Formats: sequence, structure tokens, C-alpha cells
Amino acid sequence: MSRSAIIAAWLAVGVASSLHTLGLAAQTPNESSNVLVVDHDFSAIGEYVRVFLQEGQVYRAELSSPDLTLQIRGLVDGVIRPTQLPRVYPFLTSDTPSGTSVAEIYPEVDAEYEIRVIAISGQHVASRLRLYRDVRASSRRQKVRNTPGWETGVELAGGWHSGYFQSSAPAPSGTDPAGGTDIEGCFSARGAQGMSRVGLCVVGLSHQSQEGARNILWIFTEPRVRVLGRSRPALSGWELGALFRFGLGMISTASETPVTFAPGVYVARHIRRNVRGGGWSFQLSYARPSYLGFGKPFGVTGNVHPTSNRLSFGVGWYQ
Repeated sequence: MSRSAIIAAWLAVGVASSLHTLGLAAQTPNESSNVLVVDHDFSAIGEYVRVFLQEGQVYRAELSSPDLTLQIRGLVDGVIRPTQLPRVYPFLTSDTPSGTSVAEIYPEVDAEYEIRVIAISGQHVASRLRLYRDVRASSRRQKVRNTPGWETGVELAGGWHSGYFQSSAPAPSGTDPAGGTDIEGCFSARGAQGMSRVGLCVVGLSHQSQEGARNILWIFTEPRVRVLGRSRPALSGWELGALFRFGLGMISTASETPVTFAPGVYVARHIRRNVRGGGWSFQLSYARPSYLGFGKPFGVTGNVHPTSNRLSFGVGWYQ
């Protein structure tokens, strides 16, 4: 084959490849473009248009007259029925072109909707509606929805702890203090992006009682780290991990301010009902608290830090 024929063949391949690339680019919508969904003139009172809106997308409605908004009703099999309606956010007059009204629509479910144009006062009016799917805003919304944030909730728990002497003095030989109960609640959070293994009781209150000893009210925080198990959006699962509690105690009949440090382990079952992590959580935990800051009788030598064992079961609700 001659050199000129080889060059011609390479040129043909290059031109064909370039044309194919241009064709794909022409078929791909611009990220910043808007896709027209509906273009309709409302000329009669009570006139409406029906349109299917996708969950997770963002739509922009442009109306040809000022001081207008949208009335949206849900349809099921073509019949108006109660359903979860999209959220509608009208733009401020200062943010819209003169003589127009603009609103953004955020559907929460895939559904068909009936849309009417009404005045702010509630009267039906004639106007032109252009409804676009905002590609850039839809992409941002999907990114936010698919980026896990902190799952927040509340937890309530109850349990048992072994007995210990509320004193920094050595315990008298041959004595065995009685155990007691714990009732507690806390505001909790878990699973932000990049920290999916981390959860915690952000701040909580715990009431500790013990037969023959003083009641103590604890203010505490409790970080937790998942060791086994997985955290996936909208999926339930088990996990096993380590915890560490730090608490500050208050005793109503004394000036002492005890402090507790409690390493431990937990096993939990999380029932997630949506991508935000909403649902129930059940947790069984064991901890080994150590106590500091208790007083001791005057003249007694020696200084100890009493310890106990704590077992608890808790129920949480996240949203």
C-alpha cells in the first residue's frame, strides 16, 4: 500500500471519530440547561394541565403575569386523591423579571399532578405557564440527597449496675454493697459522611439509684465507634462496637461532684425506613465505670477509685 493511501485512511478514521464525538455531545444536554416539560396558555377560568413530576428533581415554573402562584393537586389513576404534594417556593419579586412570576417545585414522590394558575389572593386567572426541569438544580439536589449527613434522634434506656461504695476511702472488708438501677435519655447522632463508623449520645441525663446509698444525677456524653457491621442508606442492619462514657455527677445532699469514665461495648440493631436514616434503633450495652471525686472521712488514709459493672438496654428513634 502506498504512503498516500495510508495517510488517507488515517484521515478518514480521524474525521469519523470526531464526527461521532460531536454527535454524542449534541445528544447530551448541557448541565446548565433547562428541559421544557410544559408550555401551556391558561385562557379559561378553572382550566388546568396535568403533568408527571419525578421525585428528587427540581422544576422551575415561569408565569407570564405578576403576583401569581400554582395550585397543585395529586392524582392517583387519573382521580384526584390525597397524596404527598410537592413543595413550592415562589421567588421574590426582586428576583424575577418584570411582569412575571417564578416558582421552584420540589416533588417528593413520582406522581401525576393537576396544576392550576391562581393569583396570590386565590382567584383563578389567565396566564401562560412554562414548566422546566432545572438540570443544574436537580443535580445539586441529588448530590445532597445522596450525601449522608448526621442521623439525629433521641434514645431512652434503662439498666442495672453492680454496687459500689460512694467514697474514695478503701471499702471495709467483708462488705458487699447492693446494686442499683439506671434510667437515662439522650440526644444522639450517628453516621455523617466520612465518619460513618462514629455515633454518640451528644448529651444525656442519667438517674442512678442504689439501695443504701445516695441517688446521683449524671450529665454525660458517650462516643461510639462501630467495629463490625455496615451502615447503608435506607437499609437496616446490625453493628457491634466500642463506647466510652464521660459523666459529671450531682448529689442533692452533698457538695461532692463525682466524675465517671466508662469504657464498654455495645451491639445494636438499626431499622432504617428511608435514606435519611429515620426509624427505630435497639441497643444492648455493657460498660465498666470508674468513679472519681467522692469524698472520704477525715483522717482515713488511702485513696481508691470505686468501680462497678453496668448493663443497659435502650430504644432510639431517628429521623
